[in-house]
Amino acid sequence: MKMTRNQRGSAIIIALIFAAAALIVLVSQTRTLMQQYKTTMDYGLGQCAFHLSESGLERGMRAITGNDLGTSGWSSQGSNTWKQTFTEDVYKDYAATTEVTVSRDSDLYTLTALTTIDVSGRPVASAVEVKLRAARTVAEEAADTGSGIFGYGMVARDSIKLNHNNPGMRVASYNSENDYGVPYFGQNTGYDVVIATPSKNYGAININNAYIHGAVRSGGGTISYSNSHPHDPRQNATVIGPDSNMTYGVDPNRVSKDFDAEIPDPELPSSDGRNIESRDQNYWQNNSSINLGSWNKGTWVNTERINTNKNTKITIVGDVVIDAQRNLNLGANVDIEPGATLIIMAGENIHINADTIDQQYPAQLQIIAKGSQDVVLNDFDVFTGIINAPKSNVRLAGVGGTPKSQFRGAIVAKYIEVTNGAEFYYDTRLSGDDDEGDDSADDGSGVAELTLLSWREVPPSELN
Repeated sequence: MKMTRNQRGSAIIIALIFAAAALIVLVSQTRTLMQQYKTTMDYGLGQCAFHLSESGLERGMRAITGNDLGTSGWSSQGSNTWKQTFTEDVYKDYAATTEVTVSRDSDLYTLTALTTIDVSGRPVASAVEVKLRAARTVAEEAADTGSGIFGYGMVARDSIKLNHNNPGMRVASYNSENDYGVPYFGQNTGYDVVIATPSKNYGAININNAYIHGAVRSGGGTISYSNSHPHDPRQNATVIGPDSNMTYGVDPNRVSKDFDAEIPDPELPSSDGRNIESRDQNYWQNNSSINLGSWNKGTWVNTERINTNKNTKITIVGDVVIDAQRNLNLGANVDIEPGATLIIMAGENIHINADTIDQQYPAQLQIIAKGSQDVVLNDFDVFTGIINAPKSNVRLAGVGGTPKSQFRGAIVAKYIEVTNGAEFYYDTRLSGDDDEGDDSADDGSGVAELTLLSWREVPPSELN
């Protein structure tokens, strides 16, 4: 059939219309795909910029705690402001530039990080800001129970004697953050405890019968231990570490005579800024329920002496210091609320025979012997805390039988003796130094602890 001229013209027009429609659809789909690709790229690069900004804040925090501001690439921007810029390759030919600024106002730090990625002349950016407070300086940390001499476990100026009946005394480390602060020997315990004295004298450390997962160190003095039971090694002294390849016996790599740490006198707290209260001897003896402290302000309690009965319960809230000018006879069970702390100072002999003092964290309780006096823990089930008595003789005498009495925390004394079924568990959270065995002190500069006050993602335009 032969087409007319008009019919051929109509067919061409229809073909052109379909071609134009197809081109429009193709262009639209191409634009959509390009927009989706651009959106995907922007999202991916935006996430990358966000994480790099977070990384920049981490750099800033490390610079604060490491006392590196003004050095190591941190340039001063005037009074109490520092800046650092770093570049990272992120994807294909794209590179990210992150600018971190640290500003300090007294103990308050403001950190901002802005990351920008140039995408063909179009910036993709992300910015983050945090506010931090310097909760503790390095000097404060070294003077407190978070580091220094409490970074070992059981330390005496003159000598240590572990004289234990069978089965041997158990000694290990644990982390009070785990398992509600309850150590189970060989299950959730470790090998970080150190039994140590800087003494160079004969008889510096004597281990009659103990099973130690840790290390034993003197300052050159004699370290002696029992090994008179060749047929039953469980009755001999054991000192092993995680790589000792033995279950019983003394690993020579865990025993040394190079301990040279200084043992300072206790740094006594001050009553400044606290509510001051006074209690007489009758108050402690005649009350079966004693509540001390406030969450609003620290409390300082003056008393001549403390003598409490076995049926007494003392509950502590907030930050409480008890200053006993004379002796301390603590038979009461002490309940220290979560987040609360208690320091008891005594000027004369200290006797603790409370059945249970068992808050989760040993750092919540510190017993300080202000002078040269006897410190005795006798007939106790659990004691969780720190004994700070570098001029005193400290004796632990447990209840015997099973289960054994448990001391959880750390001891510093002049002389330490453990008898009659007491176990010793050192809380690794009392150590502020991750370098095991380092006896050197910090230089006292920098910030040891930062508290996060706020975090927010900010529009990049605020920082440009």
